[in-house]
Amino acid sequence: MNNLSKLITRFLLIGVFFLVFSGCKHDVTPKYEDFDEKEFVLFPGVVTKITRTPIYARGNRYEYNVYYAYNLESDTILVGKEMDFDLALKEGDGLYIFVHKKDKGISFIAGSHLLPKDEKILESYLKKSKENGVEYYGVE
Repeated sequence: MNNLSKLITRFLLIGVFFLVFSGCKHDVTPKYEDFDEKEFVLFPGVVTKITRTPIYARGNRYEYNVYYAYNLESDTILVGKEMDFDLALKEGDGLYIFVHKKDKGISFIAGSHLLPKDEKILESYLKKSKENGVEYYGVE
């Protein structure tokens, strides 16, 4: 009987270790979390949509997800999103986007308040959108 209890205890310990180690993942840090500004270019963009999701664990707080379009001077409009973003923005606002030099699909919001030369790019884009009968040209 004593050997049987030792055997059961060993199986339980092995089972616990297996569960603990199989459930642990190594945290993978995002590739561009600590980015080098030399690898990115600043583009003007436009906020195309903002969604709000309640976060019950934080009380009456919300997570704001910002969707944006950039590469506005081209016929190929690129889109991106920032999840749980806390900068005061509204749909249609102009903003700056950091875009990776080698992969234009990698982007994130750099800041708001476009300079006058970039406001002209935004105005031209919004005019093009209106002429094509869509809210934001190139954005589905």
